[in-house]
Amino acid sequence: MYKPVPPRPKKTDIVRSRNGCKSCRERKTKCDEQRPTCGTCRRLGKTCEIIRPEFKFRMVTGPTAGDEPCTATPSEELQPRHTSEQRSLSFTPINIDIIQSLQHVERDVFYSTYWEDSCLPALHPLFHWTSRLAAQHPILNDAILALSSCNLSRQHAERRTSSINSMGPFSPSLVHQTRSQLYYSSAIKRFTALNELDYQQNATIVLAVLILFAYVESSMGNFHGFNCHVEGITRLLFELPEASNDSMINALLTSWMQVRYVVWWARAYFSSIDVHQQLPSIHLPRSLTGNSPHERRVTVLSIMCESHRISCQSILEHWSRSMGPENPSLDVNDQEYKRCCFLLNEEGKRLNEWLGSLPPSEQPIYTDAVRHIGECDDSTPAIYFQTHDAALSFAYYVVARIMQGTGILRNLHTRDPEDLGHECCEEEPWVRMLLQIAKGVDMRTSLTRNNYTIGFSGLLLAALLRCQNPALCREIQNWLQHLQDLQPTEEGAFPVYQTLGVVKAINQQRVMGRDIFAVTQPLDDGGGTPKLTSYNSQSIDILLFHGKSHVSGQLFTDFVCIDRPDNMIERFDPS
Repeated sequence: MYKPVPPRPKKTDIVRSRNGCKSCRERKTKCDEQRPTCGTCRRLGKTCEIIRPEFKFRMVTGPTAGDEPCTATPSEELQPRHTSEQRSLSFTPINIDIIQSLQHVERDVFYSTYWEDSCLPALHPLFHWTSRLAAQHPILNDAILALSSCNLSRQHAERRTSSINSMGPFSPSLVHQTRSQLYYSSAIKRFTALNELDYQQNATIVLAVLILFAYVESSMGNFHGFNCHVEGITRLLFELPEASNDSMINALLTSWMQVRYVVWWARAYFSSIDVHQQLPSIHLPRSLTGNSPHERRVTVLSIMCESHRISCQSILEHWSRSMGPENPSLDVNDQEYKRCCFLLNEEGKRLNEWLGSLPPSEQPIYTDAVRHIGECDDSTPAIYFQTHDAALSFAYYVVARIMQGTGILRNLHTRDPEDLGHECCEEEPWVRMLLQIAKGVDMRTSLTRNNYTIGFSGLLLAALLRCQNPALCREIQNWLQHLQDLQPTEEGAFPVYQTLGVVKAINQQRVMGRDIFAVTQPLDDGGGTPKLTSYNSQSIDILLFHGKSHVSGQLFTDFVCIDRPDNMIERFDPS
C-alpha cells in the first residue's frame, strides 16, 4: 500500500490576509485581524476599517428574437438612445461607454463642487437657487459648469513655454479652459433648441442662463459675445413687463447690471479717445431700489461709472480738440463747463442719498478716519469693514467722489496759474482713503471674490489719473506690485501685470514733471480678442498719454512704449 502523500512545502512564510483592515493593506503590512481594532491601528491610533469581499449584482435582460443583447445603466434616461446596430458594436465585456459616462459624471461633480466652494461666494445669493435647479434643467447645469471651469482655469496659472512681453509669462489652465468651452458649447446648443413655449414657461431659468453666459464672456474679455447677450436679455426683458415686481427677476437684474458695469469699465480701459468719448450711459432699472446689499452695490456702481463717463469725456475734450486736423482753440466754452459741473453735481446728490441709506454694518469700522478725511497722512492705519463686499462697495463710493472732483476741469477752463500743479487737491484725500481701504482688505480674497465685479486694480488706476501727490502715486504702484507677487493673473477682470506696467509708466512721467490725466490707445482694437490663452484681451505696447506740464501748464499728447524700461516718449504730431 502507498503511504500518504507528504504535505507540499511552502514557497514563502507569508500568510495573506483575506479579511484584514484597510489601513494595513495600504501600509502593506500583515494585519493580525483582531476585533474590533487590530494591533497596528490601535498602536497608531487610526480607525480600523474591515475589508470584506464585496459582491455586486446586476440585472441582465435576456435577448429576445431579433434583438441584440444590451446592459442597463442607472443613468439610462439621461443618455442618448442607440440603435441596435450601435449597441451591438459597443457591447464588450467591459463597456467603454459606461466608463466614459462615469468619467463625465465625476468631472461634473468636480466642477459642481468648485462652483459651490469658490464661485457662489462671489455671486448674488440667488445663484444658490440656480444650483438646486441645475439637476432639473440640463441647460442651466451646462451654463453653471461652463462658468465654474472657466473660473478654475483663470485661477490656476501655467507658465508659458515661450513668453511674449505683451501677453505676460503666464496663461490660464488649458485643460479647464477646454472643458469650459465644451460645457459652454453644449449650453448654447441646448439654448438654440428652445421654442417660444420654453421662453414663456421658464422665463426665469432662461434669464439666469443668459446671465451666466454673460459672466463667461465677461471673464474671457469677449466684448462681441457679451454684446450678443446684451441684445438677447434686452429683448427677453421687453417681453416680460410684468416681471418688474418679481423679486427673483430683480435679483437676476442686479447680477446682470453688475456685469454690465464691469464690461463698461473694462472697455473704458483701454480704448481710443474717440471711443472713450462715445461710451454710452448705462441706466439702472427703476425696480432696483437698493434695499439689499447687492442692490446697494449696483447702485453705487452706476453712480461711479456715470461720474467717470461725465468727467473723462469732458477732460478728454480738451486733448481731442488739440489733436484735430484744424487744431481750433483749446478752450471749452463756459456753457459746456457749467453743464458738466451740473451733471456731476446731480450724481453727487445720488451719492449722498446712497451714503445716507447705508446701514452701520456696511460702513467703515474706523469712522474717525472717514470724518477727518482731510487730516489723513502716511501713518493713518488701514480702514476695515465687517465684510469684503462692504469694503469694495465703499471703495466704489470713494472712487465716485474722486470722479466728481472738478479741480482739473476748472483749471482746464480758466487756465488759472494759481491752480497749476494743484488741480487734484480736492481728489487726493479721497485717493488716500481708497488706499486705506485697499490696505485693509485681504489681497488673496480680492483675487477670488472680485472675479465678477470691478476690483481694486482698476479702481487704483483710475485714482492714479486724479492724483499729483508723488507719495500716493508710489503707494498705488507698491500695492499693485504686492498683488502681482501673490498671483500674476488678474483681479476684477483687470490683468494685474498689465495694469502695473501702465501705472509704472505714469509714475515715471510724474517724476519728469508731467501730470497724466488720461490714457488711451492710438488706434482702437475693439477691446482685443477673447482671453482664451492669456490674462489680457489687448496686446498693449504703446499708449497715448494725455497730460500737462507741471510747471508751464502746457497740454501734451505723447506716445509711450509700455514694455520698454525707459518708457521711450515720442511727441504726437497732429499733422
